[in-house]
Amino acid sequence: MKKRFIILSDLHLGEGRIVNGQINYKEDFVYDEDFYEFLRWWVKDSQSSGYDFTLVLNGDIFDIIKSIHKKGKVYKKDVFQFLDTSINNHRIFFNALKDFESEGGKIIYIVGNHDHPVASPEIQTFILEKAGLKTKFIKREFFEDGLWIEHGNKYEVINRTDLVNIWLKDESGEEILNMPWGTRFVVEVVASFAFEKPYLDRWRPLGKAMKWGLIFDTKITLLAIIRMIKFVIKNRKIYDPIRRRYIFIPLSSITDAMGHKIVDRSAKILLKRPDIKAVVMGHTHKALLERYIDKVYANSGTWVPFVSFDAPYIGIVDKRSFVIADIPESKNNIFIGAFIWHGRERMFEEIKEIRYSAQNL
Repeated sequence: MKKRFIILSDLHLGEGRIVNGQINYKEDFVYDEDFYEFLRWWVKDSQSSGYDFTLVLNGDIFDIIKSIHKKGKVYKKDVFQFLDTSINNHRIFFNALKDFESEGGKIIYIVGNHDHPVASPEIQTFILEKAGLKTKFIKREFFEDGLWIEHGNKYEVINRTDLVNIWLKDESGEEILNMPWGTRFVVEVVASFAFEKPYLDRWRPLGKAMKWGLIFDTKITLLAIIRMIKFVIKNRKIYDPIRRRYIFIPLSSITDAMGHKIVDRSAKILLKRPDIKAVVMGHTHKALLERYIDKVYANSGTWVPFVSFDAPYIGIVDKRSFVIADIPESKNNIFIGAFIWHGRERMFEEIKEIRYSAQNL
């Protein structure tokens, strides 16, 4: 039977737009209704076209790290509370997944770096029971009929997650997340600007953003650079979960990861394998499609608005992107397309540039 894979990544679900009666400024995903309509449309199209259809959630579906870190740590006990709140407040999203499965669709969840705790079997079980799903979880890559799908963070040394030793214990015996260098950078440096610049973690690529910031927002940018330098000096030595040893991070690895260029380069290296016809990644938040003579590389992008400092899209990019991979019964080819979901026409849209203050008036 011919197969269809609907591939999404980097949705970054938080605890919901409203938490304890207050606006949650950390919430990135506000498209629950759009997502419900999106899945319903693809179910109907896949069924009418005779496809065996699968939804691939390709990493960073939850943003667990940003939502619940405390003083640079993510406690295992807090992850369960986060997931309980997130699934409750994103009920439309998870109802869409349940309906997708009830219509005959399968769901595969590939773990990324912002949802690193989902690699734990007990957390996977909690999600399945809470949401009423039958989703299959994959720690690394999915490969079938020449189609290779993975999040892509493992190619950046600072964002490699340890999928064996997921949890460590602090001085009090509490289980805490074994965070990669890049995640610690986010919670210790980027998160420190949460109130002054809530969009700071959405600047892409960070290297070019810093150059723009020196001109147009000099004070905050200089402060950010100082904190970055202090963090890098303090954390030059890290444990590499692939090499299984401690290494000193080359500055080139840090700057390269800021632009995510190594993800695209790694995809092209994978395509040199004779058994791989197409590669789909996420992680970079930048949707793209590159066709070669007989192979394809695609990135599913994100549904979260971000500020681009890279040509040709300079400014706020708000595009709900995804990838479709169709495999015919003959399996001699893969038809790949990268798309933007528009959905139904909206009567109004929420202003997303909201300023938050930690001070009382």
